[in-house]
Amino acid sequence: MNKPLDENARLRAGNERWKNEAEPAFIHRLESNLMSVGNMNGQFYPEPRIAGGYVVYQASQDELSKPLAERVPPTALRHYYGFKDGKWHDDLYLSTGLNDTKQMRKILADDGFSLEGQRIMEFGCSSGRLLRHFEAEAHSSEAWGIDLHSPGIHWAQSHLSPPFHFMTNNTNPHLPFEDRHFGLIFAGSVWTHIGELDDAWLLEMRRIMNPGGRIYITISDENTLAEVKRINPGHESNKHVAELDEVTGMLSKDYVQFVTRSTPWLQRSVYNREAWLKKIGRWFDVKMAKANAYGWQTGVLLEKR
Repeated sequence: MNKPLDENARLRAGNERWKNEAEPAFIHRLESNLMSVGNMNGQFYPEPRIAGGYVVYQASQDELSKPLAERVPPTALRHYYGFKDGKWHDDLYLSTGLNDTKQMRKILADDGFSLEGQRIMEFGCSSGRLLRHFEAEAHSSEAWGIDLHSPGIHWAQSHLSPPFHFMTNNTNPHLPFEDRHFGLIFAGSVWTHIGELDDAWLLEMRRIMNPGGRIYITISDENTLAEVKRINPGHESNKHVAELDEVTGMLSKDYVQFVTRSTPWLQRSVYNREAWLKKIGRWFDVKMAKANAYGWQTGVLLEKR
């Protein structure tokens, strides 16, 4: 009869099994499985690892000699921005970021909001496609980029800091900043991916924002659905919406929000604009909602009372 393993032997056996299985493909499957758990809090997207770990490199002197707004991340960190006709275009990646920030600056100016002396945060900054165009503000005050995609943050830390600050967060709705720290927070195509924790994240933004501060976010709504179907009828998101509607019939009902697919990266969150703005109007003053302000997404400007 085999003798039961004592606790130390169990641990040794477990460690040996882990060591034998801890190959890159296994690690990738493990991380993918963890990220696919829809209700797991505290998720983030880690650096790809080999069996021995991972490395973060400094930017080359050639890269650092370029103007900050012209430093382009690897294509793997661009999330399809700048991809057209089957090719990557550096100039398109940079120009889309500049155009999106110009639109946002105009919306803020039309509202009479000044950026002078304001601390700024981009929530969901990736590799700084938008934030890089606030270089003047970063030199005069403080500007942060936050994202749960660790590879993008590491690239931005190497290539865009200083003057910007960057950190990796996770899906847990809390950030390590004091109350009333920021004057402006903006998030392009982020609330389009947040599901159940969207309200918690809005309230966390409210906590770290100055009274009278602004938050500018973009959302998908009924106008977005119509625009995607009109401009790109073959887009995969049309199929995902149709599949969910076939099961739930939500498009013919009074929905406030629906979410297609799962995981923080793949899921798409769509709001009934009027119903959603009425709900969050308990926490913010809604200053503006402008259709097609960010591609086919709607731009929403909120003020903290």
